[in-house]
Amino acid sequence: MARTTRKLVPVKKDEPFQPPAPGGATNARVQMALDALGPVVTSPSLAAAERFEVEIDRYTTKERRAASHAMDFNGTSMSALSFVAGTGFPGFPTLALLAQLPEYRAMHEVFADEVIRTWGKPIASGDCDPAVLSQINDEIERLRVRDVVRELVVHDQAFGRAHAAIRIKGDSTVRDTPLIARPYTVRKGSFEGIKAVEAYWVTPNLYNSIDPWRDDFYKPSSWWMIGQEVHSTRLRCMISRPVPDMLKPAYSFTGVSITQLAMPYVDNWLRTRQSVSDTVKQFSIVGVALDMAQALAPGANQDLINRAELINRFRDNRNILFLDKAQEEFFMFNVPLGGLDALQAQAQEQMAAVSHIPLIKLLGITPTGLNASSEGEIRVFYDFVHAYQRNFAQQLMNDVCTFVQLSLFGAVTPGITWQWHPLLELNALELAEKQKSLMDTHTGYAAAGIVRPDQVAKVLDNDPDSPYAGVLDTDALEEPDDTDIAGITEYVEALTEQAANAVVQETQPAAAPGVSNDPQITGAMDAKDEPHAAGAVYLADDKVLLLQRPDGTWGLPGGRIEDGETSKRAARRELQEETGYQYRGNLQHVGIYEDMFHAFTGKTKQFPVTINDEHIGHGWFPVDALPEPLHRTTGVIVDHARKVHEHA
Repeated sequence: MARTTRKLVPVKKDEPFQPPAPGGATNARVQMALDALGPVVTSPSLAAAERFEVEIDRYTTKERRAASHAMDFNGTSMSALSFVAGTGFPGFPTLALLAQLPEYRAMHEVFADEVIRTWGKPIASGDCDPAVLSQINDEIERLRVRDVVRELVVHDQAFGRAHAAIRIKGDSTVRDTPLIARPYTVRKGSFEGIKAVEAYWVTPNLYNSIDPWRDDFYKPSSWWMIGQEVHSTRLRCMISRPVPDMLKPAYSFTGVSITQLAMPYVDNWLRTRQSVSDTVKQFSIVGVALDMAQALAPGANQDLINRAELINRFRDNRNILFLDKAQEEFFMFNVPLGGLDALQAQAQEQMAAVSHIPLIKLLGITPTGLNASSEGEIRVFYDFVHAYQRNFAQQLMNDVCTFVQLSLFGAVTPGITWQWHPLLELNALELAEKQKSLMDTHTGYAAAGIVRPDQVAKVLDNDPDSPYAGVLDTDALEEPDDTDIAGITEYVEALTEQAANAVVQETQPAAAPGVSNDPQITGAMDAKDEPHAAGAVYLADDKVLLLQRPDGTWGLPGGRIEDGETSKRAARRELQEETGYQYRGNLQHVGIYEDMFHAFTGKTKQFPVTINDEHIGHGWFPVDALPEPLHRTTGVIVDHARKVHEHA
């Protein structure tokens, strides 16, 4: 099969163009005109890149051998390091140079920013502790996976291929072996994140070219990365625009980059921009009418040249031009400039169209006319980006969730995957309208008896767009199982407490500052004129969490009950504010102490504590060896809490 080849060689500007002579000497005047034109340049974008060749000698023998085996084309062995000269693929050096042009760079980076702009989160298709999902998400943030995904998208757009290296601690000697997501291969604490590797440093090794039935048909099973063989499961190859199988070896198993697709459109823009600039610069032609017969008389040609040079030097606005009134007449022809802005706008819109990026996002320019940006165009672009997220990065993010679970917990919870957040972000007015619509829907379902108010509260508490996210007492309203007697008792008590609070708020005026409307302890509050408080005893294997106050005493996590807040909810909130930990377990009521402190207790495992500025220390202490001095009735409350668990 015949192939058209192009070799990128240095272009010498002083080398004249030599057209083929059809059997005779080239006309001298034609030759002079061609020499004046200079070398023919077909692509403004490639003009800079084509000055360089791929220097094969820079690669090691091992790399050249691997490349030659991977780059067979139509039965003829080729070197992967010389594909620039042998095929239509521009090559990584050329693509890297083009990435310096702002037109191409904007296509790469604007699209990459959109892909990770709203990011996403891990979700579970079945029952899963929300704390597990929170830990997975925190680890993904710590490993800066978001930044790496952005870099991978830039590589895919610029080079047509991106590589994500899975970093496992201590894997330097086994990178040529498959990476299987199992506890014995990814041990706890061993996952160190992912690393983006440019395609320029990676060369395909072995691939299946004889059995199309297999999944690895024309897909390299391993890669050479700077002379080191790496298995494809450890160095993920990510391509959003693959080429047909017969072209994959010629493309070094790389897809078509947006740079390669956009080259004709960017070239058209560069030509248009330069042409408009040249037109504006030379839109006027200045002339002087004179007696040409006299000017061309023998011996007068030098005077004519000197006269032209003098006119050129003094014909701008800062000088004075002198003319011979009897023999010379000054005139000027101006080229019409109308419509040049439309030519530039059309070239810009065509450049944006091939990248699927609206012009307002790509260049920050609002187009006019037929192709003006609209809300519908932005939504179509978001659909395109979301499809790219699913096709390009979804599997990688699912695998990252798996590796993070193995590294954190030593096991994988089935059904945990990655979910991308919607790209369309509502403004304040649109968000308010959405919440109003949801409120009407919830009200209708509740009135029809389809859902209960506590179920609606749970939905609002878990909705990140809701102004009530995380502030509703959904834990106390969560309906227990039929066999959970203690849970049923707590559920009924919580409903009774909230109902009582609601009645008090409807029948009594608002409380004065420092006075509570809680019917259980209103009298005590009025007498003491102090805020009511709540806290809890958190027991972990006969050890209790205590916080040290600035006065040196040790006490329980707790604090003031806010208006409209139940005492149990206040105890949970105070723990999170003072330690940074959110307790989701069951809290049992212990009692009311000093007529103002509501004490609860719950069992847990020792959790990490990050104290706020209200305390100076913390610790987990045996209930039989509490530190001194204790704050007020702390020792009594701890002793009562232990008895509550013993009789449970």
